Amino acid sequence: MRAPATAPTVMDTRVKVDLAKPFVGTPAADWSDGEAGIVLPAATAVNDFSAQKVGQALTTAREAFIAAFLDRRVIQDNNVEVLAALYAPDARQDQREDPGNRVRIAPGFRLLPASPKVTGSISVESGEKGELKIRANYSIAYAFDIDDPRRIEDVMDIVAVVRFEWQFIYRDGSTFEPSSRGLWNGDSTSHYYSMACKPLEQDMLAPSYSERNLHGRGASDEDVARMFDPSKPMPTSEGNC
Repeated sequence: MRAPATAPTVMDTRVKVDLAKPFVGTPAADWSDGEAGIVLPAATAVNDFSAQKVGQALTTAREAFIAAFLDRRVIQDNNVEVLAALYAPDARQDQREDPGNRVRIAPGFRLLPASPKVTGSISVESGEKGELKIRANYSIAYAFDIDDPRRIEDVMDIVAVVRFEWQFIYRDGSTFEPSSRGLWNGDSTSHYYSMACKPLEQDMLAPSYSERNLHGRGASDEDVARMFDPSKPMPTSEGNC
């Protein structure tokens, strides 16, 4: 199973923005709400991993993805221990120290109550001995609050989109010390669109209205389509920065 990806990438910037329904007029409008969009594939045996163990690994990876990119305790309140606790003991310090392992909402900004919108899929394959590789390929749209809605000029002023190709590695068995068994991060990448550029230099996410950038400056139509459709190759431009 997988969460349905939405192919349309056309934005209607003329839509009057409703802070209760902030994604109307964007390609993310029909995506799943929050963690409901993180749908796991059926667990089947992979090499030395039983179906039960694969299911356990997938569930842990899903929880880590939700914590890193959707859980407001982590992304908004900076409670990184919620995320670190899901990893192997030897991997937890990296989760605490590396801000690139999660989304961080820039100080002074808050998300609207509306759940982020999510589309994409998760897959699993064998890795090195005693390892599973779990790939999460998603686009997530975040809607930011604004004190004065009259400042909104179009629907993307308060919506930022992040495209993730995220790899988890799950380790188990006698190949590894007990403290190394469990979840690790693998090779991953992310790409941002319609956000403030200065906070992003510090790995922080803020809405584009705070800098009044031209939406999509430096991003081709093809790359914008890739931001909203994780079935397409990763974008190549620097987003709107």
